[in-house]
Amino acid sequence: MKKFILFVLSLCILSVIVIACQSNESVNISKVSISKSSGFGKVNANFFTVYKDKESLDIFNNAISTAVKREGIADMAEPEFDLEVSFTEANMQGYHLWLGEKGQKSTIMKVNDTHITYTISEEMTDQLIDLLK
Repeated sequence: MKKFILFVLSLCILSVIVIACQSNESVNISKVSISKSSGFGKVNANFFTVYKDKESLDIFNNAISTAVKREGIADMAEPEFDLEVSFTEANMQGYHLWLGEKGQKSTIMKVNDTHITYTISEEMTDQLIDLLK
């Protein structure tokens, strides 16, 4: 319950690629590695799963490209998950993810820019939950 309240408050006070999020353009993701987060500012390299299949990458791509930038300074609880997103251009970006419950929004933040968060829709949250289960 405390975690849920912190999540809701975080969304009220204030998701992963700035250009993609602002323009709703697709990004080219080649791999997504996921771990339990060990805190802000870094990606925990102890990944519990790696996604390379087109269907899963499409879900991550849609979540990133449709995320909506939140205005204001981010004041967030510790992240739940870390994502290491590899792009076809051979570069990587780390993200923190606060995964909502079914029917709720989620929040994502770049590891190297912890002042800006983006909101992921309820629909995309549901797809991410199904993927991570």
